[in-house]
Amino acid sequence: MRINKIIKDKIKLDYLFIQGALDIDSNYFINEINKGIKEKENENFKTNVKGLMTSWQYFNNNNNFLKGILPIFDYLDSLKNIIPYCLHSAWGIKEGFSNYTHEHDHGHEPNYFSGIIYLNDHTQTLLFPEIKLKFKPILNSFLLFSSFLKHKTIRNTSLCPSSKQKCWVEF
Repeated sequence: MRINKIIKDKIKLDYLFIQGALDIDSNYFINEINKGIKEKENENFKTNVKGLMTSWQYFNNNNNFLKGILPIFDYLDSLKNIIPYCLHSAWGIKEGFSNYTHEHDHGHEPNYFSGIIYLNDHTQTLLFPEIKLKFKPILNSFLLFSSFLKHKTIRNTSLCPSSKQKCWVEF
């Protein structure tokens, strides 16, 4: 074998990052997540999420979820030169004590955007190392970001009861 050149470098990419809040019933979604993490098709501890997780498409056909994210879609549609998008998957996550999420991106997904809707306040922050942002979960807040952005959480050290564990919907 002969190697003529190796290039290992970073390139700058345009990305989108939106932070906002939604008017949703967070208790409804927490209850739905609690149901979904008990179903046979759950993804508990099987993915980058080292915690409890519903199936990948758990919220895809949930009318309350779809109604909740329509304002996000309306905003995206108002932007110039927006890349076509669609809802590919929407799942729920619950991270209790010592749970965390490995650094990952959603670049393999068919969508250009990823999103998170936080269903409660929590101390476990979401980190975006490449763009040097961190976000503390706030009830009904959302993030929408370019899917190729790497993100992670560190271990949850909050000793809160199950009803207060960090919960969110990701899409």
